[in-house]
Parts: sequence; structure tokens; C-alpha cells
Amino acid sequence: MQEGTVLDGRYRLIQPIGAGGFGQVWKAHDPKVDRLVAVKILSEDGSADSDRQVARFAREAAVAGGLSHPYIVTVHDFGSALHDGRLYAYLVMQLLPGKPLSAVLEAGRLPLPDAVRTAGCVADALGTAHETGLTHRDIKPSNIIVRSNGTATVVDFGITKSSDERHDITTSGVLIGTPAYMAPECFNGTFDHRSDLYSLGCVLYEMITGQRPFTGTSWHLINQHLNEQPAPLLKLRPVIPPELARLVKRLLAKNPDDRPADAFEVMLTLREIDRRYYDENSPSRGPDRYVRSAVSPWIAAHGAIKGLQLMDLKPCPACAARPSAEVCESCQGAGEVFIETTHRVRFPPGVRAGQRLRLRGLGWPGRNGGEAGDLFVVVRIEG
Repeated sequence: MQEGTVLDGRYRLIQPIGAGGFGQVWKAHDPKVDRLVAVKILSEDGSADSDRQVARFAREAAVAGGLSHPYIVTVHDFGSALHDGRLYAYLVMQLLPGKPLSAVLEAGRLPLPDAVRTAGCVADALGTAHETGLTHRDIKPSNIIVRSNGTATVVDFGITKSSDERHDITTSGVLIGTPAYMAPECFNGTFDHRSDLYSLGCVLYEMITGQRPFTGTSWHLINQHLNEQPAPLLKLRPVIPPELARLVKRLLAKNPDDRPADAFEVMLTLREIDRRYYDENSPSRGPDRYVRSAVSPWIAAHGAIKGLQLMDLKPCPACAARPSAEVCESCQGAGEVFIETTHRVRFPPGVRAGQRLRLRGLGWPGRNGGEAGDLFVVVRIEG
């Protein structure tokens, strides 16, 4: 492939922007919708390994194409085409303005606010993937794109584990993932969503300290993940919030049961750390709020409007009836109380498990006069 090649009669390759064992990633132009895209191209050589790579491409297209999330790469197209007598499989994705976290880390550890916010984006993305029954299995810096607006996007769902075994492309006896970031249970062939949280803990550790929690050859890494503890965070970077150190320790727990329950818990913890330690005194937007709502398969298919009951922070009504010198017994002087409210949520036809419905302005209040965050209703389908 070279610059100017038109792939499959449609995608004009502009310049290479990445490479790996699979082939190359090109910046390209799609004239059909007049947009720039990223095209991942794999050249088939007829080997069994090539067949597995094509299966990974198809898997990535099916999985990422079915997820809708601001921090998960959007997949537009997948196919194969002949060029100069050779067959190429290709995957067309959103062109992300940024660079891999692995490239960012080449300059050393990240500023703590950047590390916390990047990890928060990844946890947010994983929360949605896990809600649909998917485990990524290869969370690592090269699969996280740090974007120019400060957010981060998760890519490469090619070896994702699904609850549907028909789509599992694991090969018996083959290690799936990257050993430097793999959870201990993965080396015994078991995976679940908490394995991704361990990998996120490894990435967060590296962002904070500038070094991986464990190093060495593959077999040395396996032994360390199974039996050893990484150097304490506070020894490598003493000035970090204690809540952050505790979170990383929980993420890197050897026993999955000792890790956080889910990715949304991790995301909310990171956002609270960000709000508490790194927000400036100027007006800031309030944190977004996430709730789960179960719907029947019928509602998922046909849509409906459903009442959602929440406990919202509201100005304390008792304060207005009391002299300012008295401490209000209802709110103990806080000026706000939790009041149960009902919000009407429209579930559109065809809503998917893990999809997030956004209600603007119904999140937690902003600080110093800042606007409120948004409420995201994460869909769960019953049965």
C-alpha cells in the first residue's frame, strides 16, 4: 500500500499513522460522506495466524460497532479488497485527534490531574462495555488514545470476551492479552470484567509513577502478577491523594473479589478525587450522575416513557422559615437536603443493553455557580 491508493474503490489513503503486528493504520478520506477516517489494514498470507487476525478484525468491527460511547472508538465499516493481486482485510474507524498513551508516557509520568482524568475516561468506557457483557482483555497504554481535548478513547476490541461463546476467538493454549498488564486470573484462563479493572490499575500506576508495576520477561511478569506486590505508590510519588493510592491498591488486588465491584464505581471514585483535589476555585460544572434502569425486552424493542425515582439535592425548604442565626435541624446548616423526585425518561425503540440515555442538567450541582452535570441512565434489559 502507498499514499494515494484507493482501497476497495472508496477509501483514499493519505498517510500512515501507525503500525503493528497486524499491518498498518492509515489516515484516509472517505468521499462518500466526505470525512477523514482511520483505516486499519491487514494483509492476508493464508496462514493460520492470518486467519486469526482476520477473525480479530471481524470481532472488533462487530463489538465496537455495537457500542455507542464518547470514549470508545467508533467503527464505520469492515471489509476486504484485492490490491495488486493480494487480499487485504480492512477496518474503518473514527479518526481520533491525539496520540496513544504509550507515546505520551515516553516523556515520563503524567501530571496527577491528567492521570486521574484519563483513567476516569477509560473506566467510563469499560463500564458501558461491561454492562453489555463484554470484557476488553487488552487494556494497555497503546490501546488508549489521549485526545487533543484532554479526554481519552479506548480502541482495539479485537480480542474482547463476550458472554456469547460463539464470538469468543480464544485459541486453546494461546495467551490472550499483554502480560505486563494482565490480571493474575488471566494466566489460568479465566476472565471477567474485574480483569479489565486490574489492567486499568496497571495503567494508572504507570501514569502516576512513570513505570510499570512489574517488569521483566513474560514468565517473570507472570510470577510477579501472581505472587508479588508492586513498589508502593507513595514511595515513588509521595505527594498523591491517599484516596488515589487506596484505589490503585484495590485495582491491583490479586483476588478479583477484593477489587472494586464495577468500572462505574472506579469512574465515580476518580471523578470525586478530581473534584476534591484538582478543581480550581473558579466556577466548575457539576459531576455527571449515573444510574441503572432495568427495562423489559418489550420496552427495549418498542420504546416507552418510564418514571425514574431519584434522591436529588434540593435547597432546604425549612431554612427559609428559620432565622438566619439558627441552625436548621433538617439540613444541619448545609442548606441542602435529599428529596425524592420522579423524572420521566423516554426509552427509544431499539435501545440496547449498556446504552446511556442522557438527561441534561439533572446531574449533581456545579461548584461556585457552575452549571449542573448531566444524568446518564444506563440501560439494563431484564431476563
